[in-house]
Amino acid sequence: MAILFWLVILLVCIFAEIHTQAFVAVFVAVGSIVAFFLALAGVPFAVEAVVFVVVTAVTLFTLRPSFVRRFARSEVVDLTVPAAGSLVNQTGFVEEVIGDEGHPGRVKIRGEFWRAVTDRPTPIASGVRVVVVKSYGTTLWVEPTDGASD
Repeated sequence: MAILFWLVILLVCIFAEIHTQAFVAVFVAVGSIVAFFLALAGVPFAVEAVVFVVVTAVTLFTLRPSFVRRFARSEVVDLTVPAAGSLVNQTGFVEEVIGDEGHPGRVKIRGEFWRAVTDRPTPIASGVRVVVVKSYGTTLWVEPTDGASD
């Protein structure tokens, strides 16, 4: 029964690490692998549990910092800052009237439709040529290009 217990712990840890990438479950999995082999050898469960805790703690505190430095993302993406994406400064045409954030419209740029809003106090009508001034995620902030009518 202990063999099955350690195998389940191992599988849960693999699943958890794949979905979190926090570099914690992988070290719990290492401890469960050692305990699994001890269970195969017929070692009492109490000894397996102690070895599991010790191996997990030692690997977690000694190896995790270097794993985090080596494999973790070095940059943090701040989603509150406008993206400097490839659509900024691109032009397109309004397909659906564009208002403020509470009244988004739709713009067509390079053959694709995008959700669009404006900071202007008045909506931008359909058919008006617009330029992208910034973007947050998949929402574009647009303004009419020079010479466009309100």
